[in-house]
Amino acid sequence: MTNFDIYKNLISMAKISYRDLINAYVDGIWNAVIRRSQEVVELYLKAMLKLMCIEYPKSHDVGVVFTRACLRKGINIDHNELAKIEKLSNDLAEKRGPAFYMEEIYTQEDAEKAKS
Repeated sequence: MTNFDIYKNLISMAKISYRDLINAYVDGIWNAVIRRSQEVVELYLKAMLKLMCIEYPKSHDVGVVFTRACLRKGINIDHNELAKIEKLSNDLAEKRGPAFYMEEIYTQEDAEKAKS
C-alpha cells in the first residue's frame, strides 16, 4: 500500500468520524462529540503526514510532528495557525480517554468548542 493509498484511507476514516461527531452532537451526546472530534483531528493530521511521506508516531497527539514536518518540508503555513493546530491536537488528545470512559462529563459548550 502506498503513502497515497494510506492517505486516502485515513481521509475516509476521518469523514466517517466526522459524520459520527455530527450525529452525536444532534443526539446531545457531548462526550462522544469530544471523542469523535479528537479522532477527526488525529486522522486528518496523520493523513497529511502520510501525504508528506512522514511516518507518524502511534500516538493520538501528532500536532507537534505535523508542525515539524511542515517546517522541515518548507510548507508555508502561518506559525500562529501551526500553534493552534498543536494546541487543538494536544487538548483533544488529553480529553479523548476521559471522554470515552466517562471519567469526565463534558457539556454542550465543551462539545461546541471541540466541534468547531
